Amino acid sequence: MDHGACNVIYLDKRAKEALVRKDSASTLVSGSPQSSTLEGSGYFNSGKTQSEELQSNIDMILSLFNEVHVFGSGSSCLSKITQLHDTASDLTPTIVLIDVPYDEEQRLKRLSREPRTHSPVSSRKPTLTDSGELDDLYGLHLLLHVSSEIQQRNLSKLVVPIVILSGFDRGWAIPTSPSPGLYGSQASGDTVRIVRYLDAGAVDVLTSPLSKDHVQGLAVHAYRVWKEASREDSSFLATKRKRKLSWVGVDDSKPYAYLREAMVSNLMTGICNPETVGESLDPNDIEVTPERKAAVARAVGTWEFSAHDYTDDELLYGALLMLQHALRMPELEKWRLGEGDLIIFLMSSRMAYNEFVLYHNFRHVTDVLQALFFFLVSIGSLPPYPDGSSPVKRSSSAIATLLKPFEALTLLISAIGHDVGHPGVNNAFLVALNSPLAQLYNDRSVLESFHCAAYSQILRRYWPSVFADADMRKLMINSILATDMGLHFKYMTDLGNLQSKLAHNGNVLDGFNLKQLEEYKDLTCGLLIKCADICNVARKFDTAAQWASILTDEFSNQGAMEEALNMKSCLFGGPPIRDNIIKMGESQIGFMNIFARPLFEAITQILPAMHFSIEEIIRNKNIWESKIDTEKERKSKMLGHFLGTDFHHDGQPSPMSSQPDLTKRDAGKSHSDPMPVIEVPIHPLSQVAGSEQSSRRSSLGSPAQFHPAASSSRRSSLGQPTSTDMTSRRSSAAAKRGSVDGNNQSRRGSADASITAILVTRNSGPSDKKKKEKN
Repeated sequence: MDHGACNVIYLDKRAKEALVRKDSASTLVSGSPQSSTLEGSGYFNSGKTQSEELQSNIDMILSLFNEVHVFGSGSSCLSKITQLHDTASDLTPTIVLIDVPYDEEQRLKRLSREPRTHSPVSSRKPTLTDSGELDDLYGLHLLLHVSSEIQQRNLSKLVVPIVILSGFDRGWAIPTSPSPGLYGSQASGDTVRIVRYLDAGAVDVLTSPLSKDHVQGLAVHAYRVWKEASREDSSFLATKRKRKLSWVGVDDSKPYAYLREAMVSNLMTGICNPETVGESLDPNDIEVTPERKAAVARAVGTWEFSAHDYTDDELLYGALLMLQHALRMPELEKWRLGEGDLIIFLMSSRMAYNEFVLYHNFRHVTDVLQALFFFLVSIGSLPPYPDGSSPVKRSSSAIATLLKPFEALTLLISAIGHDVGHPGVNNAFLVALNSPLAQLYNDRSVLESFHCAAYSQILRRYWPSVFADADMRKLMINSILATDMGLHFKYMTDLGNLQSKLAHNGNVLDGFNLKQLEEYKDLTCGLLIKCADICNVARKFDTAAQWASILTDEFSNQGAMEEALNMKSCLFGGPPIRDNIIKMGESQIGFMNIFARPLFEAITQILPAMHFSIEEIIRNKNIWESKIDTEKERKSKMLGHFLGTDFHHDGQPSPMSSQPDLTKRDAGKSHSDPMPVIEVPIHPLSQVAGSEQSSRRSSLGSPAQFHPAASSSRRSSLGQPTSTDMTSRRSSAAAKRGSVDGNNQSRRGSADASITAILVTRNSGPSDKKKKEKN
């Protein structure tokens, strides 16, 4: 192997972007201020000393390697890594030298207080090429990103990340150390810091300025990975080419590579080799101010809780409070963990959720956890919150007596892991794509089965007493599987049977055998987590509307993936349209009518303390209807203004809204006298036609009306999406509102997203007026 032929990438904020070769190294950085490579301020603009250090490092690298790609930002560095990876035709190692300021710890702690997931509402699509995000990646954050890409096989193992520790005071080094590299990393004297970088994925940790020994060490690392790759007979590149054959035209960025193989391969690694999986987690990395702690503590005990109002660290703190409140019960002493261990468990669980997923992330998980916590306190399965509060007046409920502290804790633990590793697409998408995960679970409850398996590995490592309890694991798995909306109507049937048996037995449990009681207990736990999983429609309206918008964005991302893969949409009703209040409102109302309201009303019959949720659903439904009417009226006025004063609007459907009559009227019309077509820009008038486009379709045959979020990961995994598949998170039930126009196709959105064609008649005759009156 020719060491000089290795790819070398050097990221340092002090540098300007350049490709430096041995014969041109002197031109990159000179002593003159005009040619300085320094940018920014503070540490990265500290004058001639830093310029000389940077030049020295580059010269030292070029003493062994032919060229080095120098970058000053995380985005440009990652773009180059991806380019070299995608165009690789042989086994050429890529050494990635990442500058990490020695004082970066304080910067990372400041960042930990900021939200990781996008909330409140964001319609931005997260991608690997989002320069706004990637420019923020530097130092340890960039190292973690690159290491994650390698672990998930988005990048080859031929990529070798190396930390260059800058701003290091050599007075702290141990003088007897032969080298400050991996084989002599004692030079820093800070073992914890070095171990953290190694745990984060660094192959070696060097100090700046680089020495000749450092560079020779780089050559050793490059040769080692090249030798390992050669020993595998280029199996990685062969696998990479085979993968691309089945994903034609799709890049290797998230979430494609994650869906393609990382979900299964990482899961198998965790199951078969648990000792190789794990992160270096420090509970002190979670920082929440006392004021915010008090705010979170108040919020988790109320139904007004909104996960959008808190950072990820604050959400984690809220989860900690809820678990600690439950674990104070004497019956749960067996499963108690110290505060530090609980925080590490929650940190590990949070890391298992994908940041590129807009809805099914840790924010949603905390929302579900808080809903369950509130339910369990309300029905008396958990003690009053906060501690010292007056006991909740319990309604007479035989079923509530089945839920003991054991079941309450299991439900809380289940909520934390019920969507672990969610890819942001639904079961139908995975099945239609014949993804490895769908093959692994035989197309049945694909995601839910994956969540159970992946979460079990987290519990095995960070909460072993839970993992070792067979009864708790069984109830947890049953509860997580219950969140598959493909099983929704089965649960509703079982709930109806339970109601009938209770009514026949005088609403008491006397006379039921132990097996029946166990079944009823499991069913109730499944029903409660189902309610919590879809509780966003029962939250206060502002919170519910934010969740609806975020879910619409996630479905839109799936629609974009389906388009890129040239596959039929697995979203019931097709991909949603963002920023359309009418479609979103109709979607929410449909979901409430078909799924949420029947579920909450039925469970209230066996757990009366849940009645508050029905009131919220009805209130939200009324608000959505009001907003829909207001928006339709506003758009109608805009349309009338656009068409001029001759346009007559009487609040009734136009003559064109009755397609059969229109066909009869125009049956004898010559094709040479076509109806005029007016092309209207999409903003704002195209939304008028867009709001009516879906309402002209049958709710049984074609995609139904107003459903931007017409499906979800909870949808049935039994096969392809069909017109009778009513398991989507946002059903087409709202089509009933416009089913009277089911055959009308007179207004259609243009295939071009920038325009919409609206057909209007030139004049209204007497017959048309009669038709208006009939309609």
